[in-house]
Parts: sequence; structure tokens; C-alpha cells
Amino acid sequence: MITIALEFPWRRYHATPWGRHVNEGAVELPPAPWRILRALYATWHERLPDLPEKHVHAVLTALAQPPRRYLLPPHQLQHTRHYLPDSHHKSGTNGNTDKAVDAFALLGGDATIHIQWHGDLDSDQTDTLRALLEAMPYFGRADSLVDARLADTLPRGDDLIPATELADGQPPPGWTTVDLLAPELPLDIEALTARPVDVRAGKLLYPPGSRHLTYATPTPTDTTAPPRQRHRPTTADATGVTAIRLSIRGRVQPPLTQALPLADAFRAACIRILQPPGSPRRDSALAGKNADGTPYTAGQHRHAHFIPHDSDGDRRIDQLLVWIPDGLTDAELDAIHRLATGDNRVYYHKSPRDLFVRVAAQGPADRVLPVELTRPATVWESVTPFTAPRHPHRGQDRDAHLLAEVTRELRYRGLPAPTAIRRIPGDWPLHIRHRTSKNETRDHTRPCDGLRVELSTPVAGPLLLGRHSHYGLGLFHPRN
Repeated sequence: MITIALEFPWRRYHATPWGRHVNEGAVELPPAPWRILRALYATWHERLPDLPEKHVHAVLTALAQPPRRYLLPPHQLQHTRHYLPDSHHKSGTNGNTDKAVDAFALLGGDATIHIQWHGDLDSDQTDTLRALLEAMPYFGRADSLVDARLADTLPRGDDLIPATELADGQPPPGWTTVDLLAPELPLDIEALTARPVDVRAGKLLYPPGSRHLTYATPTPTDTTAPPRQRHRPTTADATGVTAIRLSIRGRVQPPLTQALPLADAFRAACIRILQPPGSPRRDSALAGKNADGTPYTAGQHRHAHFIPHDSDGDRRIDQLLVWIPDGLTDAELDAIHRLATGDNRVYYHKSPRDLFVRVAAQGPADRVLPVELTRPATVWESVTPFTAPRHPHRGQDRDAHLLAEVTRELRYRGLPAPTAIRRIPGDWPLHIRHRTSKNETRDHTRPCDGLRVELSTPVAGPLLLGRHSHYGLGLFHPRN
């Protein structure tokens, strides 16, 4: 068997079936064999042109056979509407707007579509298919970023939705049919690569050399939709999202010295959506609190870290990273998306005007967080200052106090003790701007330092230590 997996990290699959208008709001699910073959061919031409033609054509020929079986994750068809200026908007007259419907499948579960064919590939063809899948940037419309790969076999799971070819007869009770565009056999590469504009010029609705295959799939019900509960989701409702990367845009991006108030303001805005006034309190990794107000999983630092990030080295915050080792529930993920898609401005004391946030990526932390913060290293240096959680003992040397506090913080997170630390110069006191909502002033600030920390064994990031480490302070990056 040949099995491929298409994982959508943004959990959205955009694809309009051939022959349908975009404003019909239709989504091609399962994906048609014609689309799969064209995507592989385009990846070869645009990204891997050095692959041997004979191997690529052999792979396409093998996959031109009707897929034996699809497995779809639980999903829900949704859409957004966009009203765009018409062609008269530049004429100086009051033009109208044209409506465009953006339809997509919102994927639940692991957000992965599995497809399996009868047959086998030799080693060269297998390597070719693996390379094409790994190089594929998106599948369907360009909005549908994809992580494509070869799989050993189809997964098992009660929530997965099968689709199988219906050669003749009627589908079983409770099932429905869907027609998918596929190539005629033998495969005609020239027909496969025909441009839609050329097909239309020939007054054809479907490209020459294509046919329709009928597949049977269970009739959609509420159980096929990804959960969006109004109640507190349980552990079983976890989304698999342990990190979110948000872009920050505005007239002026905030300086890195405003990391603490920015992170605090974003967290507060999320909590206002997640737990409105008067609603019952629940355990939340995003809020960092249990229902009774006690700290969430005390001592383990498994709740949300809000990390302002400077991705281009200009000392201004252009990204906000939310890292939650315990993972987000569906309601918590929804709160972040609602903040980022509604009135998505973030305010705090002396913040730049019109500061907007947008979700740029979400998924497992090792895929979403920047590698410059996560790669294993033995030497780490401060990006934002380290502030010791505890005051020094009377008469205790400053360096000895810092070594004890860093050792304690590392041990608290199950990491090895440092072999050496030293202070490094910088504008570290400028970062300590406390939350005015807590009535804190500069009189409440504690000494802070930039540090270089050396460890005996490599550890992977993100590495955040000390007071306010869940708000972007005490952030280190690897240096070796």
C-alpha cells in the first residue's frame, strides 16, 4: 500500500471543487485525486526541478489509480464573507462592493487527512514521493499550509471519517456520496497540467482526460464537527496546540523594554474573553489559575508563558509567542482567536497607539516557536533581564545570590544546575516596568541582571527563569 498524510497546522483546509464557483461555499473534501496529482507535479516544477523526470512520472502514474480509502478527521464546513471594492472604486465615483465567500473545512482531531492507494513503489520512487511531499508548501488554496509526509499505514480511531470508492449500487444506510475529479487511465500528463483558463477557452467545464469517481462517506452529523463546547472542556478535549505565534503590527511597534506590560495586557484581554465577569471560574492553563484561585499546577510551570519576541533584531517586539506546555483546551484557543480576529488591539500604560495582533501560526511548540529560542545548547544569554524571585540573605554576596537563585529556578524545572554564571552589561533596568493595574511603582522593583549561564549538558528551550518569567522576563537564548 501507498499511504500519505496531509497535516494542516492551521486546522483549515481551503479547496473549491473544479467546476464550482467560489461563492457557492463548497469545499472539496475528500480531496480529489486530480488535485493531489497536480499538487505533486507543481511541487516538482517549482521546488524540486532536479528530480529525475522518469521517477516523478512513475510516481504520478502509480497514484493515478483511484485511492483505495480516505480517512478524514472530524470537521465542520464554515465560511467567512468578504466585501471587496468593485472595479469602479478608482474612478472617483461611489462604487459598490462585491461579495466573496471564503469557504473552508475546520479540522478537529490531529487535523490530518490520510489517503491510501493499492500498489507499491520501488526505492527510487519512494524517495521521490517523500521528497515531493516534504517540499509541498500548501495543499488546496495557498491559505492551507500543509505538512505532507509518507505514512506507514492508516491510523485507527473512532472519530475518523472513512471514504471509500463506490463502484456500483447504493451507499450503505446513513452514508452519502461525493463525486471526485480523477484522471482517466492511462494518465495523460499534458491533460493533467492544463491551465483552467485554457479549459474554459475550450468551452469545457472539466479538463480533457478527466473523469468523476464516486466515493461513499458517512452523512455529516454534529459528531463530525470539531468540539467547540460552551462548557469547560476536559483533558480529552485538548487541541494539541502547545504554542501560538502572533504577529504584532501598528504605527510603531513596542520596544523590547515593554515586554512585561505587553504580555500582561495580552493575558488580561484573553482572560476577559475566556472568563467574562459573573461566569463560573474554571481551571485554566491560559490564565494560570485553578477554579479556586490557587496557582495552576504549582511548581511545574506548565501553564501559559507569554513571550514578546524580536524576530529581526531591531530591539522592537514584532511577535508575541504563547507557549503552554500543558496544551490549550478548545475554549482557551477560541479566546485567543476571538481576541486576534475581533477588535484585536492591545492597550497598556504608555503603549503605542493602534497595536494589533494576528494569529500567524499554531500547533506543537517544536514547529511554531522560533529555532533561535528552542535549539539545545549549554550556554544561554539573557534577552530580557533575570529578576530573582527571592531577596538575598543579609550579607550574602550578589553573585552568590544570583547563582543560588538560578540554580533553584533550573531545579524547579527539572534542569541541571549551572556550572557557571556571570553578569553581562545592558539596559536591563529599563525592562522592569510593572503592571499599573497592580498599583506597582518603581519603588517596588527588584534588582535585575543580564546573565550568561553555562550548563554541563545541553538543554532545549524556551528557557525562561525568575520573577515574571511567564510574562517574558528572564528569557534566554542559546549561544553555542
